[in-house]
Amino acid sequence: MSNPLPLSIFALSASMALAQGVPEVDVTAIERLKSLISGAQAERAEVVQTNEELTRQIGSRSDQIVALRDTINLLRGSTGMTADLEGLDGLVAGAVYSIDDNNPYAARLFGDTRETIELMIAETAVKHGSDPALAAIGVNPVEFRSWFQALVKQESRFQIGARSPKAAFGLTQIIPGTAKDLGIYPAYYEDPRLQLDGGARYLLQQVKRFKSMPLALAAYNAGPGAVLKHGGIPPYRETQDYVVRITGYYNIYAAQMSGADQVGTLALEDIALAEMSNISDAAISYAGHSQEILIQSLSRLKEILTRIPASASSKEAMNLNSYAKAEVARMAVVLTRLLAAKRKAEWAQYGSLYAAYARDQEFFEGLIQ
Repeated sequence: MSNPLPLSIFALSASMALAQGVPEVDVTAIERLKSLISGAQAERAEVVQTNEELTRQIGSRSDQIVALRDTINLLRGSTGMTADLEGLDGLVAGAVYSIDDNNPYAARLFGDTRETIELMIAETAVKHGSDPALAAIGVNPVEFRSWFQALVKQESRFQIGARSPKAAFGLTQIIPGTAKDLGIYPAYYEDPRLQLDGGARYLLQQVKRFKSMPLALAAYNAGPGAVLKHGGIPPYRETQDYVVRITGYYNIYAAQMSGADQVGTLALEDIALAEMSNISDAAISYAGHSQEILIQSLSRLKEILTRIPASASSKEAMNLNSYAKAEVARMAVVLTRLLAAKRKAEWAQYGSLYAAYARDQEFFEGLIQ
């Protein structure tokens, strides 16, 4: 900013000097001009300094906000500041770790709506219960549920890992060749839902072929060739007993079932066996999946600890340190859940033993009486 006063004074002094014929310099005016210019420069410097301080404070607060947001993201899952860490070998922490248990076997172990074998049977029966082949022989969805549950009881006693000397496997005892035809091999060895779905579809194939549930059951046991060869239920003791037993179980279930999706229809000893099988199988798979998670987490933690000494700033080091703490906390959660799964499996085994004890006691009491 300029001040016209000193210039006018200087001009006046100059004109007076020229008028007198003697060149003179008004030192006082020049000094005053310098003082005014210096004051203006000082004001500008102060304004610049103030602006720089405000900018620094705003930047500092922005850094604090970003750090807080990153810390919150650390506790929730993914964070932008360590995206490259989470991407190690394609392992994303936000997917591996979450507040909810994302282990695919958790639904069979924990929660009020835990997936039991009976629930899986019900869902399978509902899925296939309206097949036209069933309607053609007068079997409604509720009746199909009763027939199918009776078949599972006879085939495996509700045990997921049941295996016969002929290599039949699972809840519905499907042999590998049939499993391949159904498109569930080899996955059905580890998935009870596939075992049930494959068994239901194979039973429906026999219903379509023989137009009779007893003949379909005979074909399920002895093979369709044997039924065709003998023109009915083969004269094999095993197959004949098989059909009779399943029919008896069907009558029990049909008498108490009002809907294809109903649960709570298993006898206590069957519940104990089913729970032991389901929980034990799920716990083993749960542990295997958790082990993979822990290995992935340890890989990330190792990388974090390697980077901390080489941090470019204290903020980066603090961010990495916070991430390491969150990683350790998440691993502790996985280990806690593993312990809970172990306890569930132990209690399921105790329940099965108690059911066996009660059954033996009932048998001996019958002998005494």
